[in-house]
Order: sequence, then structure tokens, then C-alpha cells
Amino acid sequence: MEIPEKVNLSQIVSERIKGYILDNELKAGDKLPSEKQLIDTLGVSRTVVREALKSLETVGVIKIKTGDGIYVDGLSLKPVLDQVSFRWKQDERRMKELWATRRILELGAVEMAIERYDLESIGQMESWNAKMADAINRGELPIEQDLHFHRALFRATGNETFYELSEVLTDFFTNIRKRHFGNVEDTKLSLVEHDNLIRYIKAKDLNGAKREMETHLKPLKRFLHD
Repeated sequence: MEIPEKVNLSQIVSERIKGYILDNELKAGDKLPSEKQLIDTLGVSRTVVREALKSLETVGVIKIKTGDGIYVDGLSLKPVLDQVSFRWKQDERRMKELWATRRILELGAVEMAIERYDLESIGQMESWNAKMADAINRGELPIEQDLHFHRALFRATGNETFYELSEVLTDFFTNIRKRHFGNVEDTKLSLVEHDNLIRYIKAKDLNGAKREMETHLKPLKRFLHD
């Protein structure tokens, strides 16, 4: 197989490997040809192949297991988005845009959770809110419990891609969440809003659930713009 000159060889090899995965309909956990087989098939150097494999592993396409082989990795958006996430944190305009994006995702999650109406998933939301209440009663800041409550909401959509997008944004609002939960008293209102949100979802009251979510997100917007 001839590789055109005056191009980034590692990029070409990366595309060929991805093409191989698609053409052979490989799934997560399936094994790819060895490094030596790739070198022989593609007619490029070991350095080029290793560079290509490293780039594919970085974005979550493959998983290299030392002494075992090269495998197709599970599909995930997070490795790709993590590559640029640190740049977003340095841009005030971008952070405001991210808040607007999170608002859309949270409201969309509410709608999708009602449409799907999976009682087990809704039960997970209730469980994490109960753990949040327990933390508050112990005088602790329920930052982790609040985080898991929102993760449970996104899980309730049944949409894995939607969940992964929400996970990327979660990282940006961790510090804001800590500021919002400045003391235990501040968290009690969030707990009530969570309870209301669950109640609206269980009642399939979309308008009520969206109003409650808008109210719930207002402090984040205020902290961000301050």
C-alpha cells in the first residue's frame, strides 16, 4: 500500500486504522493487527505507526495493552473533549457560553427523562437526594451528592451521548458548585429544588419541571457573571 508523500504520515496511518475498524465492523474489545503487521501492511516506519497508535489511544479509539496487543476501545466523547477543555477555562466568554449550553442540556434532560419515564432511573435521583439530605443533617457540604443527583438525571434520559456531553460540562462547574455551597444552609434550598424536580418528573409535568430547573440554575449564572 503506497502512502502519498508530503503529508503527515501518522495522520494517514490513523485514518487507515480507523477505516480498518469500520470496514471490519470491529467492536469495543476486538483485537487489531499487531504493530509489526501494521508496519508491513502500510509500508511505513515503526515510528510512524507508533505515533499514529498513540494519537488514536489519546482520543479513545484504541487501547494499547503492553505485552498483549492493540484493542478497539469503548466509544466515548470525553477523551476528545478533554483535549480542549483546559483552554475553555481561560476564556470568560467561553465559560458564559458553556453555562448557556449546560442550561439547554439540563432542560433537555428533564424533557427526555419525562418522555422515557424510567422509574428505576428516577429512583436513583431520589436515592442521591436522600444521601444529600443525610450529608446536610451531618453538617457536611453535599457537593458529591449533588453532582451524582445531576448525573442520575442525565442517566434518566437513556441517552449515553447526552450523558457524556453533560460529563464534560460538569468539570467546568465544580468550582462554582463549591462556591454556591458556601455553607450547609445554602444547600438546603437546592435539596428542596431537587425534591420539587423529582415530583414534577414523576407527575410528568414538563412545564413545572422546567420552571424548577430554571430556578435551580439561577445561582450558577449569578456566580459566573459576578
